[in-house]
Amino acid sequence: MIDDGPRFKLMLYRMIKRFELDLAVWPRPPERAGDDWSDYWQCRFEDVLFRAGLGVRKLIEAAKISIEVQGCPMDLSFAPTRGNRVPDTMNYHRVEEFYDVQNASPTQLPIVTVCHAIVHSYVLVPRFTYSGLDGLRLHDFFLASDKGRRHGVYLIKWRDLVENFVYPVTRDDICALLSYRTGEGDELRIPLSSTQGLSVESRQQAIELYRNLSKNHAKTVKQFTAKWQAARGLPPESSL
Repeated sequence: MIDDGPRFKLMLYRMIKRFELDLAVWPRPPERAGDDWSDYWQCRFEDVLFRAGLGVRKLIEAAKISIEVQGCPMDLSFAPTRGNRVPDTMNYHRVEEFYDVQNASPTQLPIVTVCHAIVHSYVLVPRFTYSGLDGLRLHDFFLASDKGRRHGVYLIKWRDLVENFVYPVTRDDICALLSYRTGEGDELRIPLSSTQGLSVESRQQAIELYRNLSKNHAKTVKQFTAKWQAARGLPPESSL
């Protein structure tokens, strides 16, 4: 993956398409599929999502995804907790018991932050739909990290994940690579998909991001996200 990012991006695209095709040809409605259908598709969903999240994170650390795509906005919703209770391993699937889903507010996060949330997910609950015309479909899913579940949960539509996370990554084309050497002797490689380069301010932010990714990933992503949201006039999110 470090040496050949484009091949992994192609495999990521094919994995998502295979998952959607397998869903579409599922022969029976959920109510007639037996008790294990939801366990099977929960497992398939988690497998696909974790491979995508971990793979994209590795591509970011290996400088195989441009800084422009890392900052691409992704639409989602945020539902705060209902009180002081937080879900645990025995009840995390009862999302609406702990979070005010009905009053979820729309927001945006950059791809690098969504990737971080997937890798550290604790609440991960898909919601499926079925029709005679379209077959079985993954409509959306709830996502919260171990720390973030104490503040709220994200609700992400599957099509938004595919179109605003997967597709930008798979279509990304690195056309320039800025190389730096820090005062500690560490190598920094900042990938670009624009031939116009970065402004001085953006370049410094990119240097700080890559310098800290491997040392304190959680803190680095949180700082990057706070600046990203502030620049777009979005309220800061605490569920990371």
